[in-house]
Amino acid sequence: MSRLSVAMLCVLMLAGRYGDARAQEAKREAGARRDVSLLNESRHSVRRGLQWLEGRQMQDGSWCKSSAITALVVTGFLGSKEPQFGPANPHVKKGLVFIAGKRNKDGSIGEGPQIVYSTSICLMALLAAKDPTYDETVRMARQYLLRAQADEGDGLDKDDSSYGGFGYQKGGDEEQRRADLSNTQWALEALKFSEFVESAPEKVRAGDAEEAGAALHWDKAINFLTRCQNLSTNPDKPKENDGGFFYRPGESKAGTTATGGLRSYGGMTYAGLKSMVYARMKKDDPRVRAAWQWISEHYTVDENPGLGKQGLFYYYQTFAKALHVYGEESLVDADGNRHDWRKDIVNKLVSLQHGDGYWVNENGRWWENIPELVTAYCVLTLEVANAGW
Repeated sequence: MSRLSVAMLCVLMLAGRYGDARAQEAKREAGARRDVSLLNESRHSVRRGLQWLEGRQMQDGSWCKSSAITALVVTGFLGSKEPQFGPANPHVKKGLVFIAGKRNKDGSIGEGPQIVYSTSICLMALLAAKDPTYDETVRMARQYLLRAQADEGDGLDKDDSSYGGFGYQKGGDEEQRRADLSNTQWALEALKFSEFVESAPEKVRAGDAEEAGAALHWDKAINFLTRCQNLSTNPDKPKENDGGFFYRPGESKAGTTATGGLRSYGGMTYAGLKSMVYARMKKDDPRVRAAWQWISEHYTVDENPGLGKQGLFYYYQTFAKALHVYGEESLVDADGNRHDWRKDIVNKLVSLQHGDGYWVNENGRWWENIPELVTAYCVLTLEVANAGW
């Protein structure tokens, strides 16, 4: 079996399961039209990014002394499908040891107040490794995330704005506990790909995506996702009704509209669509249809719609993952133009790569002035785009 990571394998299988026969045929037709030379250029871009990252690893095995950044980098290495960047790579080995060494007694992984975010990303890296050494760490991390979902165990009912979502911490102060869509989308991704871990950890290493039962209550997650969408189905009855998503109930990082409503924006709308796919919501669900319409009307790879350059590279990797698992190879924008999103994102990222192989955002919001973080985002984005070529 290839060394394709479990995370990427699950993304691919989920996309196939979610799409219908017509979508699969469209995918084959789109692949036939794409320029193979662009795919080769994309793979070369990934190699350059990974080579640059090799030179940035710290003595302790980390990148930037951060568990989350280290995990994103390691996942990028393991998702490349190239032996020189696989599990035998010494940088990967050191990175995995660093990540596993950050396991806490409660099963969480990482340091600092953003522990749910860190655990989610670290779990993805350990799943990608498919190394039995980390089976117990994987199991404990999954259990921690399941406990971290805001629900009755926290004294909440379905009317609470955080119910079903994930914040930065299970405990801590109110602001850290309060659920948001960004933490929720990371946690749901990690939990989706680890659903079969508890009962059959050997299936992780074998790449068997058969789900052996999920302890996560997906209906609770859907409850929170609904509260983060500008749509009439939202029980909070938002002032806007455009189908896009915002950061969390009561807050949008893109501010408010002229009518005082929460402004939808790109990064969270793609996160919302991706999370609805993971939660097994159907394409004909009005919430899914509305999200897809917003994405089509605001389609671009030049900015993060609603935020410009802020969070741009986070947007790119969420954009690629969401469109991949949704199962559509192209979409029509507000002007009636059809776009092959894989070609668009590859062309954009190749054009933005610096000569030394790294990427960085001129806007430093959300750590995007850290080239190691942004380079990891870009490698992951290109790998998802390449996977459907």
